[in-house]
Amino acid sequence: MNFYCCSAQDNKNFSDLEAHLLPNKWTLYLDKGWTRVDNYFYKGFSTSWCKIYIDPTVRIETNKLRDFPIYYNQSVVCNFQPLENVVPVDGIVELDEKVNITYQKNFYPRITHELQTFKECHEILYDAVIENVGTFASANKKPVLMPEQGGIDTLTVRSVFDFLHVPYKTFNMPEHSPPLSAIGEIISKSHWGFKQVQESDQSVIATGFYGDEWILRNPYYVHSILSNRDIDICEEFDKLENCYMKQYFENYRSKCQTPSGKTLDELVTEICNDFQIWHLNETSFLSPLKHITLLTLLSADTETILGQVTNAELSKSIIEKCNPSLLDQIDLVKNIKDPTYF
Repeated sequence: MNFYCCSAQDNKNFSDLEAHLLPNKWTLYLDKGWTRVDNYFYKGFSTSWCKIYIDPTVRIETNKLRDFPIYYNQSVVCNFQPLENVVPVDGIVELDEKVNITYQKNFYPRITHELQTFKECHEILYDAVIENVGTFASANKKPVLMPEQGGIDTLTVRSVFDFLHVPYKTFNMPEHSPPLSAIGEIISKSHWGFKQVQESDQSVIATGFYGDEWILRNPYYVHSILSNRDIDICEEFDKLENCYMKQYFENYRSKCQTPSGKTLDELVTEICNDFQIWHLNETSFLSPLKHITLLTLLSADTETILGQVTNAELSKSIIEKCNPSLLDQIDLVKNIKDPTYF
């Protein structure tokens, strides 16, 4: 789901992208896997897609929670090579003689200030992942691959696949960094996720991406919530001798030692613009731990937030409901068994 659109005078030569000269003189380069339908190109599935209209005006449309950044300058719009400007997720891009950016009104949801109990948060998370996996499975015809890992997010996704009886095959992560296509090599320089998984043509790789950010386990995001409640996340971790997130939190400790001052509305914007992984050539990625309703979890009660950010209790409750046999496969510590190249 990668594209590079440039004006004629900025024509590029990408060896592994297909070039399309458009009616308005722009040139559109696309990676493998796009389908031409009437006056637009399309790639993706229900929860992660992109449609690029090419006649009479170039217009880029995506699902509401776009999975990739869009970069631009006066003569180029692309999503895999950083440029001077970035279009936030509420922005709409059109190209005629120049690049035009407009913004959708009331795009970001307002978060309730009424605290959500653990039970309510469990139901929100359960419904979101069930909807994402179920909707995907109802139309998917490609084989699904699932990494054989003990990470909490991967196992949460896997448990829902089991619960819905959606078939998949597991695979082990390679011992060494997998080879990347030319476009994959470019993306991996600015998006670490692409360094982790080997491309697999005509397949869908189910991932646990976005789990930290959308389900209350990114320490800094949670720190921002707790700061507004006068709770010190560093002190909360220091109270615990051991927990799933204990070692991982140390990567964030210095950043979490000063109160954040970030509002919930600002945090919503940041989460929605946290782009991690998207379809690459003939390899598709399904990341079910991302759904607009999950933003309500930002209003979880303090006990629920602390249980999730330290020990993934909310995520574990989904596994317990959907396939409790997977609970024994959860790593004792986050990322403890990841390959060294991660």
